[in-house]
Amino acid sequence: MSFNPSQPARLNATRAIGAVWWYFLIRSLLLLIAGAFMLFKPDLSLVAFTQVIAVLVIIDGILAFAAAFAGQVESRFWSVIRGGLLLAAGLFVFLQPALVSSVAIKTVLFIVAPFVILSGVMEIVGSIRGKERSSQDKGGWFNGLLTTIFGILLIIAPMFFGELLVRVLGIVAILMAIPLLLLALKFRKASKRLATSA
Repeated sequence: MSFNPSQPARLNATRAIGAVWWYFLIRSLLLLIAGAFMLFKPDLSLVAFTQVIAVLVIIDGILAFAAAFAGQVESRFWSVIRGGLLLAAGLFVFLQPALVSSVAIKTVLFIVAPFVILSGVMEIVGSIRGKERSSQDKGGWFNGLLTTIFGILLIIAPMFFGELLVRVLGIVAILMAIPLLLLALKFRKASKRLATSA
């Protein structure tokens, strides 16, 4: 019986690939589920994201209390105050996720919308002034008009655009999941091939 020096290396490769393929499979399936949920239930996705953030804030508050009682901070008083505020805010957000997500989206879009409108108006003005000097810029005013209308729509229907953003994130998650799923299947196939040839 001849000894093949590459056999131990092949066995190690088989074990390594066999130990990894399911990780990519689980990640791809989770991304697919999350992406589909965001795509078809954007309002519930916003609520879920809000609750996840609330849980993280609550954990931070608990850690602030723990650090204060363990004496691992410079000021126990301020650490307790900080922990109390974080716990109160986290519990409020967790118990009222729909309200908080709605207010958060509206706030962000109300901050963004004026800049979008200003950008559109500046593009229109620049296009009109540019036309006086040259006849090359023919569509700048139209782009500016569309940008301005988009900014106004952000103010009129912020929840629509918030849900649209979540849907776009859902599509991105699904597109990220597909290569991971294919990679997991390739790793599994390679692992089986190496195992049968070993």
